Amino acid sequence: MSIKTNELIEYFATSSIQFRNAFKSTLPAGKIDTNRKTDSQTCGLVIPLEGEARFSLNGVPYHINKNTIVHAGAEMDIEIKTFENNWTYVVIHYHLIDAEGKFSTFANKHFSIEIDNMEEILAVVQQLLSKNMNPDYFSQFELKVLFMNLLQSILNGARNSQYNFTVQQVTKILDYFHTHYEQEVSISEVADMFEIDRRRIAYLFEKITGLTPIQYLTRYRISKAKELLTISELTVSEISEAVGYQDNFYFSRVFKSLTGTSPSQYRKTHQK
Repeated sequence: MSIKTNELIEYFATSSIQFRNAFKSTLPAGKIDTNRKTDSQTCGLVIPLEGEARFSLNGVPYHINKNTIVHAGAEMDIEIKTFENNWTYVVIHYHLIDAEGKFSTFANKHFSIEIDNMEEILAVVQQLLSKNMNPDYFSQFELKVLFMNLLQSILNGARNSQYNFTVQQVTKILDYFHTHYEQEVSISEVADMFEIDRRRIAYLFEKITGLTPIQYLTRYRISKAKELLTISELTVSEISEAVGYQDNFYFSRVFKSLTGTSPSQYRKTHQK
């Protein structure tokens, strides 16, 4: 099965996960490998290095070539069939510590991730493999960092592959929001500016960010307000205007709805 890129991003963004190990393996050409299971305690990412194979999980086949990564859940039946060339691959094991809501069982799913350009991903994989056998604590710390870098590269690759041109369009609008958030922003005017239909912008934002344009802009403004509340001596009213809200009371309501606390209370809690 395939998976929506936004769901994959949300899963890794909202879950607590921990790198466990990585290993590299090669199966000879024309090999059928059966009667195996995935690890009973961890999830895995199967990343191809050379060759192609049919990699089945619980009877569901995936054709893994140089542009396909497969996610496997714990304790799944495995069957691997190689073709005319040797198949070399890497498995990255991670442990799911905690996941929110709909993602609580996500780690038990198997699915494929299509990537157009694997170059960056493979570079990180090689670094992971080189550090994986080192027993010192600094190497263990580096492994955690490299694992998160790997996930970032995979998510970027999946998003770019699925929405290559779309991402470019949305990125331009995001850049505009990031530099004009303190001003009154009209989505209709933004649509005209970038020559995109307003409904198309809403559709693209949902695809790429999982949010509507207004939701994204609102959250960005509130993040800027939180920063100002923490590091500046500006009044709440001045911060309200600085992040694009002329109505101080409306700003306070929006701030509390997203953070669960008022601007004044947030400042008391976070300002040193």
